[in-house]
Amino acid sequence: MKLPAWLHTPTVDALTWFERFTQRKRNLWFFSLFFLFPLVGNLVSRLTKARYWLPDFDAVLCAAHNVSHGLSPYDLTPVCDGIRPTPFVYAPQVAHFFAPLETVFGLGGTRWAFALVYAPAMLWLFWYAVLKPIDKAPWHLRLMTLAAMVGSVISCGNIGLLLHALTILAALQMSKSRLPFIAMVICGALVKPVFLTYLVVLMLENRPFIARLRTFGLSMIIGIAALATLFLTAGTFSDEWRHTLNAIVILEQPGIGFFATTSALGLDTASPFTLIALAAFALCMGLAGLTLAEWGGLNTEERIIFGLGLSQFLNPRLMDYDMFTLAPCMAMVILMPRPLGHKAFAWISWAFTATLVFCVVCNILEVRVVHRAPVAIFAYSLIVLTVAGLTAWPQRQRIIGWFRNPLPVLQDILAQRV
Repeated sequence: MKLPAWLHTPTVDALTWFERFTQRKRNLWFFSLFFLFPLVGNLVSRLTKARYWLPDFDAVLCAAHNVSHGLSPYDLTPVCDGIRPTPFVYAPQVAHFFAPLETVFGLGGTRWAFALVYAPAMLWLFWYAVLKPIDKAPWHLRLMTLAAMVGSVISCGNIGLLLHALTILAALQMSKSRLPFIAMVICGALVKPVFLTYLVVLMLENRPFIARLRTFGLSMIIGIAALATLFLTAGTFSDEWRHTLNAIVILEQPGIGFFATTSALGLDTASPFTLIALAAFALCMGLAGLTLAEWGGLNTEERIIFGLGLSQFLNPRLMDYDMFTLAPCMAMVILMPRPLGHKAFAWISWAFTATLVFCVVCNILEVRVVHRAPVAIFAYSLIVLTVAGLTAWPQRQRIIGWFRNPLPVLQDILAQRV
C-alpha cells in the first residue's frame, strides 16, 4: 500500500528550510513578522485603542494601599483611585512589603517606579529568549515560539516577569555561585510558590549526580520551609487569601499548562485523580529532562538554560508570562534528534513548526474557540517526551542493565563517578 505524499519523510528539515528561506532580507522580514504577528498585533491594537497597561501590578499596588489603611487586600472586584487593578492573589505579606513604598510615593509614583524597572526586565527577557547567542538553540526556532504568546504578556505588568528576569540572571551566574540562584528562586516562591520548580535546574547541572541531589534536596527543604512559614504567618487575612486562591488561581484561571489540559477534559484541578496524574506527568517530564541533559550533547551553560525551560513544564499552573524560558529550551530539544538521523529530526522540526504556524493562523483568523498557548504547551510536552524517548533508545541496553543490576550504578553515584 502506497502512503500519501504528506506521510513521506520530508526531504529537508524545518530549520534548514527556514535558514535558506531567510537568506533574503525580504524573506527574513516576512518570517519574523509572521511568527511575531500574534504578539506585535496585540500590542499595536492595545496602543491604537488606548487599552490599559500594567493592571496586574495595579493589583499589588491597590492591595498595598488597602493594608496600609487597615483594609483587606482581597476583593474580587478591587477599586483604587486612578488605577484599574485585577484581583490580588498573593500572600498578604506581599501587600505589606509594598505598603511603605505606596505610602511614600503614592499609587502613581510607585507605578512609574515599577515601570522604570519593568521595561529593562522585559528587554532582558526578550534578549534571553531570542537573541542570546546559544550554539544549540538557533534563533529561528526561538523566535517561532513567540507565536504562542499574546501582547498582554508585555502589557499586564505581572510581577512574575520581573522575578523571571532576576532568576534567569542569577542562573547564568551559577558557574561562579549557586547561592544567588537558590536565594532568588526561594524569594520568588514567596510571591509565586510554583517558582520552586526552577530548582530542577540543580538536578540537570554538569556535576556528579550525588552532588546535584544533595544541593537540590537541601534547597527544596529550605524552600518548602519558607513557604510553610509564609502560610503560618499570613495573619488575619489568611482565610481570605485561601478563599481567593481557590476562587481565582484554582477555579477561574487554571493557566496554560497541565491544569489547562485537565480543565479542558472536565477534571477538577484539585481532585485526587488530577493530582495523581500531575505527579505522574511531573515524574515523566523530570526523567525526560535528565535523559536529555545527560545524553543530549549539551555543555555546562546549555544544561542550565535547558533546565530553566524544562522547569516550566513542572509548573501545573503555567501562565503566558512564564513562557520566555521555553524559547531556548525548545530550540535545543528540536535540535537534539539531529545526530540520530534525518528522519527523526525532520519530523520533529516540522511538527514543532506546524504547531506554531497553527497558532499564527488561529490568531489571524481570530479563532476564539482555540487557545493558542495551551495547544503549544501540550505539543511541546509531547515533543520533549518523544525526543527523550528517541535519545534514550540507543542507550536501551545500558538502561536494561541498570535495572537488572543497579548495585554498580549506585556505587558509581555514591563515589561521585557519575
